Amino acid sequence: MDLLERLGLPRRALLLHHDDLGLTHAQNGAYEALGFPTGSVMVPGAWASGVRGEDLGVHLVLTSEWPAPRMRPLTPGESLRDEAGYFPASLEVFWRKARLEEVERELRAQIEAAKRLFSPTHLDTHQGAVLRPDLAEVYLRLAQEYRLVPLIPDSLEGLGVPPAFLPGLETLMARVPFPRVRFLDPYGLPPEERLGFYLDLANLPPGLYYLVHHSALPTPEGRALPDWRTREADYFALSHPEVRRVLAEFYPLTWRTVRDALWGGS
Repeated sequence: MDLLERLGLPRRALLLHHDDLGLTHAQNGAYEALGFPTGSVMVPGAWASGVRGEDLGVHLVLTSEWPAPRMRPLTPGESLRDEAGYFPASLEVFWRKARLEEVERELRAQIEAAKRLFSPTHLDTHQGAVLRPDLAEVYLRLAQEYRLVPLIPDSLEGLGVPPAFLPGLETLMARVPFPRVRFLDPYGLPPEERLGFYLDLANLPPGLYYLVHHSALPTPEGRALPDWRTREADYFALSHPEVRRVLAEFYPLTWRTVRDALWGGS
């Protein structure tokens, strides 16, 4: 609540965040059609150069989990690649193999590439790949260096963090000078339950909420993804007039506003 008080905002604020932009044309098209400003771009994605917006961040990629489409690192680090040259397909493999200096070089390269495409406001990470504590330190240091707001949840509960990582992460999170948000992610819900999830947002108590969605247009290309039903369900729910009415009950915060509060718009 400290940030809301500092900004003089209502006691319920929402960062409505469009994840995985740049992955497909269908993802980018949904971002344009819905009209909500906040999202983050997978710079190694094939459609990264096609995203335009006022509140875009860098969705830092270190894993590539599907048989197709797959993404490759921008840098030559061997610990970031599988035998075919793609990012590892699982977090477990990535966390076991990744060398710290190669991760930092890759994250920096993705941020620099993003700056050549748009004016980034924030950072987050695909699949939470930076949750290994030494990588989380790099993530937060780069956020400070580039004056970008990092996504930091107010709790690690329910995020699938390995127990061995928790002490280091909790110590790190306790000392960082960035706001923490209440993380909402309906990704694991069946598609048919998503409309109800969004309508139930009306019952949330005061707080600073970060709601991540993966909306994509109903196109043949979009339906090539394994989870296309989930992405389309997000798109249709967020297009629904009753969901729009519920969202209008929250202050529509952007990462740009948060960044400007932290660094004076620099």
